[in-house]
Amino acid sequence: MTTTKNNLITALLSATAIVGGVAVMSAPAHAGSIKNGSPVDLTIGGHVNRAVLLVDDGNETSYRHVDNENDSTIIFFEAEGKVNAEITIGAAFAAKMRSNASNEVSATAESAGSGQFEHDQSDIYVSHARFGTLTMGEGSMASDAISEVDLSGTAVAGYSSIGDMAGGFAFVNSATGVRSSATIGDTADNLDGLDAGDRLMYETPSFNGFSLATSTTSGAVDAVVRYAGDFGGVAVEAAAGWYNNSSNANNDDAFEDGVSGSVSALFGNGINVTFAAGTKSAATQGRDDPMFYYGKLGYIAKLNSWGNTNFAVDYGRYEDVAQNGASFDTIGVQAVQDIESIGSSMYGVLSLS
Repeated sequence: MTTTKNNLITALLSATAIVGGVAVMSAPAHAGSIKNGSPVDLTIGGHVNRAVLLVDDGNETSYRHVDNENDSTIIFFEAEGKVNAEITIGAAFAAKMRSNASNEVSATAESAGSGQFEHDQSDIYVSHARFGTLTMGEGSMASDAISEVDLSGTAVAGYSSIGDMAGGFAFVNSATGVRSSATIGDTADNLDGLDAGDRLMYETPSFNGFSLATSTTSGAVDAVVRYAGDFGGVAVEAAAGWYNNSSNANNDDAFEDGVSGSVSALFGNGINVTFAAGTKSAATQGRDDPMFYYGKLGYIAKLNSWGNTNFAVDYGRYEDVAQNGASFDTIGVQAVQDIESIGSSMYGVLSLS
């Protein structure tokens, strides 16, 4: 199917107080390190990210209390100690609480998820100041999030992974009113690498802002280059990578490898631009290669004493993701108010698809 006969409007509101008559919370909290006389520093942190999701699919309007998948509720622990001036050894553990995840609820499902903590990260690492970092265990692969570099300050409200917001909602044919089996999540894949897994990963130190990384897990491998630096007062971050999971016995998505990347630039006056794109190769004969491209224009303002007020508009196009010939276009407007004194924020987004 194509999306030319379908329409979907979504809105996500979050704040630490009453917004438009809707009470919701978005309250990150990061603790400092705990030492207690030990040579190892223990850092505890996390955040709670709750929101109200409203969706008009052209047939009915739904609202859902959700955990925002753009930045899920999480708690983490990281222990780190220095062997000497150059060598550091550490371990990290993280768990997410995705109660009513915003990418899983739908017009027919008011609740989703187990409501229990889900294991997200459990790994150990050895880092050398000159030779880089070797990590082993469950966590992000090197190519995870290569399509998601974003300096706009609005990623919590919306970014290239459009399906994280209202991803479980199905399209409705505007002519017949029939709800399709295809959902936003099915059609809006930002092809952001190999995500997470039990992996062995190596990352180089940064050289003039550039760093390299590669990781491998059962039947899958990837390689990535990242950059973070400053050009005449313009902050720039970028990532690009290749990934392949053709030898993975559990590869059930009929694709072998892909390339994706993203770049974001923040100017001194607050204006920022972001671009992301990617494609992956179909393993099945006759299956078209899916692709996407995404752009965002933003502005970071100082409107009050609370912190930055971030605005952005974005556009994304996703082709041949769900099936051959399927296309999906989306435009959105985001606003995020940082509350720096408590490490929190409130935000809203309107998206038309």
